[in-house]
Amino acid sequence: MKEIVGNNETKAENKLIILYLLNIANCTLTNLQIQKLLYDFDGFNYYYFQHILSDLVEKKYVIHYQQEEEWLYEITPEGKEILALTENMLPGIVKHKLDMVTKNLLQTVQNEVAITAEYIPENDNEYITKCKISEAHKTLFELNIYCASQDQARVIADNWKKHANELYPEMIEMLTK
Repeated sequence: MKEIVGNNETKAENKLIILYLLNIANCTLTNLQIQKLLYDFDGFNYYYFQHILSDLVEKKYVIHYQQEEEWLYEITPEGKEILALTENMLPGIVKHKLDMVTKNLLQTVQNEVAITAEYIPENDNEYITKCKISEAHKTLFELNIYCASQDQARVIADNWKKHANELYPEMIEMLTK
């Protein structure tokens, strides 16, 4: 417990805030999503936040892993254990504020739908266009298309980004007929 508390009460409280947030979130969050949830809390500038989060990862209270292009974070069993032992150090008003902010924003975070498209050169005149729909960090649909030119790959990627909401249901209907 000494390693999370240390000499600096503010730093210890901020570590507990992140652990508490990840615990009540009960799902993986991106770095940016955690920052958004902590936006209203004093003392969480970008660099300080990154330092505290890195420290929690180093101490194995938080696990992080890369999925596609994003780093995801979640509390570990060790993090839950240290939180249970030290949670009473967090003022009730801070917990209440975290509960309220998290309740409102987590619904948005968990239901975020990301539509992405990228094209990757295989060689000089061949490209693979990857069209994808993700929700809450899980791939719902992914289509990889071989393209004979960069222009064709770019058009497919642009069209997917603009029209995925119409194309996806049509493809599902075609595939389930």
